[in-house]
Amino acid sequence: MSAAGAGFSAAYAYAFHAYLDDETETSLRAAYELGRQAVAHELGLLDLAHAHHEALLAELADSPEGDPRRITRAAADFLLEAIAAFEMIRLGFAEALEAVAFERRQAAMLRQLSTLLADASLAVHGHSSIEEVLQLVVEHAYELTHAAWCLAWAASGPGGPSPTVAHTGSAPPALPDLAREAYVAVEAGTESTDIVYVETRYAPAGVVAVPLTALDGQAMGVLAVEPEAERPFTELDKALLVHIAQMTAAALERATPYRRQRPRGSQR
Repeated sequence: MSAAGAGFSAAYAYAFHAYLDDETETSLRAAYELGRQAVAHELGLLDLAHAHHEALLAELADSPEGDPRRITRAAADFLLEAIAAFEMIRLGFAEALEAVAFERRQAAMLRQLSTLLADASLAVHGHSSIEEVLQLVVEHAYELTHAAWCLAWAASGPGGPSPTVAHTGSAPPALPDLAREAYVAVEAGTESTDIVYVETRYAPAGVVAVPLTALDGQAMGVLAVEPEAERPFTELDKALLVHIAQMTAAALERATPYRRQRPRGSQR
């Protein structure tokens, strides 16, 4: 047994003995603290069970004239209190570690996307390359926001090729029409980074969209997602979507001199 395990067993035996002498909530509090200590010392449930078993055997051996049923009943209460604390703290600690790991992964993906967009924007020479940039964007946005699907729509400059659409996930049919609806909605926004909720027949759950905005405030396109029905779209998801849209707009603006081109159907 490790030094930590041996020390824990000794503390457990002492606290259990004290509880047998005074079976009150105050004495039972020691079991809760022991459960916390087990997690802090990186002990497992088997270590906790071993300490309890040894303490119980010692009490039964030292009290031959005592009531074994009272001792074992008290031991059960003591163990349950320790296990309850152990599981609660362990699960909370595991969730915290998982949250930290998830945030680090998101940050790493954003850094990777920023680097890829910087490299891609320098290499853009035509419509196909713009599509590759947008495809890169939607794949990252789709994964980071856990959306049902994601699309990016970039308008073209005067005399340029047709607008470019990229998407990933279970996107609905009539994607170009949906993209234009989202573009018209964000173009009508009051601020360059407005999150817009678009009601459309193409996505019953609605669409969350943010503009791809040039430095002069002109909308060059739109980045849109449909949130998963089972998962609420959080403030963090919104912030991530805005951040990705800003990086995408900067990459597109570096790549080519965009001008705003209103899609058909825009009344503005």
